[in-house]
Amino acid sequence: MKKFRGLYLALILAFAVGGPIGCNADLPEKSVSGTIRLSSSLPLKARETSTLFIVLIPEGGGPPLAVQRLVRVKFPYRYIITKDDVMFAEKSFSGNVRVSARLDADGSAGPLVRGDFEGKRQGFVPIGARDVDILIDTAGAAAPPKVAKKTKPRKKQPPAAISPVPPPPDNGPKISGTIEVAPRLAKKAAGISVLYIVARTEKPGPPLAVVKVPNPKFPLPFTISNRHVMTHGGSLEGRVRITARLDADGSVGPPRPGDMEGTTPDPVTVGASGVRITVDREF
Repeated sequence: MKKFRGLYLALILAFAVGGPIGCNADLPEKSVSGTIRLSSSLPLKARETSTLFIVLIPEGGGPPLAVQRLVRVKFPYRYIITKDDVMFAEKSFSGNVRVSARLDADGSAGPLVRGDFEGKRQGFVPIGARDVDILIDTAGAAAPPKVAKKTKPRKKQPPAAISPVPPPPDNGPKISGTIEVAPRLAKKAAGISVLYIVARTEKPGPPLAVVKVPNPKFPLPFTISNRHVMTHGGSLEGRVRITARLDADGSVGPPRPGDMEGTTPDPVTVGASGVRITVDREF
């Protein structure tokens, strides 16, 4: 699914910050934060573009230092990028960077083309900078890359029943299990309509895979597989730690008051089944 693919990439779901986040004193010292707005001169379809990339480009050039990929954010959007969003684990989250934000029509990395909209902060700012605001005010003008000619569509089949978590491919690596809510939190949990299931490797960096589940009912069977991997060409492999987050405001981000979370006590090996996660922490 497009919204779970593309660049180094979160939701699904490393989590960025949306909406008010308090005073700057509450922010990590090693972070870059600010507000992203849309120019009133952009066409209406800019607001309908679902994928937002926030990118830090190092002053010395080369690949991005850090990237966030988010879906269906509301503007103005309050963001924060930390060392958890670094693209390569060996890179130090330091130095001067240029911040850019792009609404991307196809949800994957690539050149700025028609249907995309972008804004860049002029000049470089140091890691630790606050109020680094960005105005998305430029529409892509280049033609989108050509794609293979589509085959004649088959006759539509009746829609299949919708399951809480999309089923994985017939084969390939996956992890499955059940998510429960601690009894003392059950009443509050019933009022939260969005659950994120996040798989992270044992190395620092953005999430490996994210599943967003609307209106979860517990106990909730879950499966996380290659179709939920956030990096283009990546795969679910090795050992990962899985976190289940009930998100009170429905937008990905660090835990905030009202959120609830549970994590596997130890990393689990891809291919495991019967994994049990209990949502037992309240923020």
